[in-house]
Amino acid sequence: MSAEALKAEGNTALKAGNFDEAIAKYTEAIALDASNKVFFSNRSAAYLSKGDAEKALEDAEQCLALDSAWAKGHVRKGAALHGLKRYDDAFKAYSEGLKKVPGDAALTRGLEEVRRVRAEAEAAASRANNPLGKLLRPGG
Repeated sequence: MSAEALKAEGNTALKAGNFDEAIAKYTEAIALDASNKVFFSNRSAAYLSKGDAEKALEDAEQCLALDSAWAKGHVRKGAALHGLKRYDDAFKAYSEGLKKVPGDAALTRGLEEVRRVRAEAEAAASRANNPLGKLLRPGG
């Protein structure tokens, strides 16, 4: 079976929510052609969908090693870092991507989402450290 056919089977499995099967198919495709950034990108998405942000990050890094100017590689890296709750690093990943691909919609959305989540996390931490925090919370 060709690497492209394996990728297609992986895509079908990913869309059906069969993450382990998708990962296996993308892994087989990579074994046949480790120079194809899309195989690593798709496996990164499957790992992230499965909840394994560490492995998703590894594959995102491999995407960028193959093509540092590819927007989707930066999106995958930002999403994996976001999944790891490494918000500052995710912000940097999306920002670096936007430097290479200005105006990319997916990078822009990712950056905005990380900015929102980071602000919420900072606000929650601030409330937790504030002795009056319980009074400031709804129902406090």
